[in-house]
Amino acid sequence: MSAIRQPPGGGSREAYRTHVQTGRRVYFQAGVTATPRGMGVALTCRMRSMASRYVDWLVRHSGRVMALGAVLVAVSAALMVWHLPLRADLAYLLPSDAPSVRDAAALVARMPAKDTNLVLVVAPDPATRAVVVARVAAQIAMIDPALVDRIEADDAGTRAFIAAHRWQYAPLADLELARDTLAARVKAAKVKANPLFIDLADPSDAAASGSPDAADPRVAALKQRQADAAARLAKPAYVSADGTTGVIVIRTAFVATDVAKDRRLQSELDRIAGGVHVAFPSTRIGFAGGVTVTLAEQAALVRGVMLSTLITGVLVALVLFAYLRSKRLIALLTANLVAATILAFGIAALTVGHLNAATAFLGAIIAGNGVNYGILLVARYLELRRTSDAPTAMAAAIAGTLRPTLVASLGAAIAYGALAVTKFRGFADFAWIGGIGMLVCWVASFVLLPVLVLKYAPAPRRAASEWFGAAVARVFAVRRPLVACALSLVAVTGAVGVTWRYIANDPFEYDMTQVRSRATDAQTARAWLRESDRLFGRGLAGIAGQTFVAVDRADEVPVVVSALRAAAVAHPVVGPVSSILDAIPPDQAAKLAVVAELRDLIDEAMAAGDLTDAQRAELLGQRPPEGLRAVTVADLPADLAAKLTERDGSVGRIIAVKPGAAFDEYDGKDLIAFASAVREVPLPGGGHAAVAGPSVLFADVLVQIQHDGPIVTLVAAVALALMVLLVVGRSRRAIAVLAATVTGTLGMVAVCALLGLKINFLDFVALPITLGLGIDYAINIADRAAHDPVAALRSTGGAVLVCSLTTMIGYASLFVSDNMAIRGFGIASLVGEITCVIAAFVVVPAVVALRFHSPREADDRRSATVPAQHRPGSAALDVRRCGSRVRVRSPS
Repeated sequence: MSAIRQPPGGGSREAYRTHVQTGRRVYFQAGVTATPRGMGVALTCRMRSMASRYVDWLVRHSGRVMALGAVLVAVSAALMVWHLPLRADLAYLLPSDAPSVRDAAALVARMPAKDTNLVLVVAPDPATRAVVVARVAAQIAMIDPALVDRIEADDAGTRAFIAAHRWQYAPLADLELARDTLAARVKAAKVKANPLFIDLADPSDAAASGSPDAADPRVAALKQRQADAAARLAKPAYVSADGTTGVIVIRTAFVATDVAKDRRLQSELDRIAGGVHVAFPSTRIGFAGGVTVTLAEQAALVRGVMLSTLITGVLVALVLFAYLRSKRLIALLTANLVAATILAFGIAALTVGHLNAATAFLGAIIAGNGVNYGILLVARYLELRRTSDAPTAMAAAIAGTLRPTLVASLGAAIAYGALAVTKFRGFADFAWIGGIGMLVCWVASFVLLPVLVLKYAPAPRRAASEWFGAAVARVFAVRRPLVACALSLVAVTGAVGVTWRYIANDPFEYDMTQVRSRATDAQTARAWLRESDRLFGRGLAGIAGQTFVAVDRADEVPVVVSALRAAAVAHPVVGPVSSILDAIPPDQAAKLAVVAELRDLIDEAMAAGDLTDAQRAELLGQRPPEGLRAVTVADLPADLAAKLTERDGSVGRIIAVKPGAAFDEYDGKDLIAFASAVREVPLPGGGHAAVAGPSVLFADVLVQIQHDGPIVTLVAAVALALMVLLVVGRSRRAIAVLAATVTGTLGMVAVCALLGLKINFLDFVALPITLGLGIDYAINIADRAAHDPVAALRSTGGAVLVCSLTTMIGYASLFVSDNMAIRGFGIASLVGEITCVIAAFVVVPAVVALRFHSPREADDRRSATVPAQHRPGSAALDVRRCGSRVRVRSPS
């Protein structure tokens, strides 16, 4: 280090030589930190030498690098198009071994019909409704059997069958009561007919009652049950009370998550509805259920992704133009970012194989975060390019940004990767795609982007816009770091208090309307579903649809049904239970014996001859026909038998449970209570039956969030802290980075608490991601703040602000999504972005500057050691050659 030129502009050459040799405060324009132990010069020289050789290699092989990049991007794009479908169903968020997912898969394998969709026909009068329903049902029945397993539009056959066998379906106790009552009446009639009989009862009582058994409340209740049953049998199940609305229930031959078949079926239904609208313009047709809702949610996701990507691209380009002042550089950054994002999703196609509700918007998020590395590299390159040739400036820029951006990239990858510890399959996918995406963006920024910049970027007439950094320094630079640290500590203490209260008051979102799509088509589908529930009862389809309990043996059915009905009494969220016991009535032998006695008693009463015409008609209507026998499966109507028959021909091993009157399908607590009550039902031999349905699926999502959220956050925090300590070292900079990260993260939680934001199945990932963001911004400020905190804000602060603005745009673009869960994620992440960048600008310089006892002492030390032209932020200092000699020269 003997050959050091006299610094221009005056200053002590000997003092400057001593300062360089000690390595305690070397202000390289490249910004590589000099350690306080005399290793700064050697470390910088080594990195600059390696960077120079690397840039020489890139220049020699630039054509091959770009060609290889183009091939990889083309292959990745093909993989995205053909092997990365978007699946909006929540089943893809839970692990395959989750009870609801596992049981649903088992049920799908057993049932011919996989899902349900509803077609509602609203006509001006009953006659038109009947004609339209018959026409629509006939056309639906002609749809490809690969789409439609069967339809249900008219239960007349089932009702007629039950009416003809109503004695077998009546409870045995009711039959016995009817027999005993009739026997008593016949006996009383015989006694009264005896000429020796003297009636001592008050005649006014009989006159008032009008019936010899009217005073018996059991008989009155029995007659009321008979009347209610007759009314139910008289009412068609698929026609509204006023006769103007009919519903056609489509049992699909595929699960609603098969989007390709959803589209095919919905297209056929739309075609049929279009024909009806032409022939019957006053008739309305609506759709609800699995197929329609899945397509609506899918369309909302796709629209949101496209619009979010467009908004992000346009606004990020505007910010970059304001900062870089070069359309060509913006194009090069964009090309690099697009290539990296496509590569990330190409890898996702090979590793994950699909996108879901959690990963659909990762393109905008990866682009918003991944552009940071390129911005920092280009900003440093432009800063150096004014005083050096392009290869030298690029080498110095790479040497100066490699380590902080690597730490930032690793931090982001760790933050995403922490999601892999959750049992959520969707967030394990999120971890893979996001983590790999961050690393791919970093690699592309230091492999492809330097080639593009060296080959196509023009020689800059000026560096990146300096007013970004000037604004940051003007707003956030503090002259009293101790005061800044004290105020930051007060803010952190307040945030801890707010966060503690937020967690103690249960921060999770139970309002399911806040996690669903608010797109017009989704709301229309839900409106038709509510209309179906109002007119035909809950449980035909949708979130409040039936939950199924599957057993392996027929003898387990009565036990499970009894337990479920007991659960319905104990838990009002559980409603009616349906099973084969409703189609094949129990105790048929005993019932038929009682029915025979009833028939004999009625015949005996009819033979008495002293009955009025009304009494005779009533008895004839109640007389069981001859030849009644036990109902078997073979006797059931085809529509009823189809509901009970499994794929392998087994009958009656699946039980349906509808929600109760107190159940709110949009209240997460009701979902959890319902799932718990149904799952508690034991089997006779021990264990529990398989339970599947939309309600239990949502309940599992909520429960899993409550379990995994704290674990993911803890893993991310510990892993990030270890990474910082290992890569940055146990130094003041590491303390500053960790302090800023903690401050930003706690600030995010506190602000979300004050805004009333709740944690849902998607936005709980915002917390670990915010931890990664805190590392990103803090390390880039800390890396240059080690020399001069204020100068770091003025130089690197501007680039960090631009990086933060691009990421803010990425998160803010999620507000256009119709999916409320994704909006919530965007809001929480945006809040975290703001708190983290503010913490990086305030906490990091303050903590690093604590080693200066006063602002005046800091200024004196800088002035005594470094000439004005060579202080941080000046373009005068340029390291030309590293090795045994260090040459520092002025651009003049």
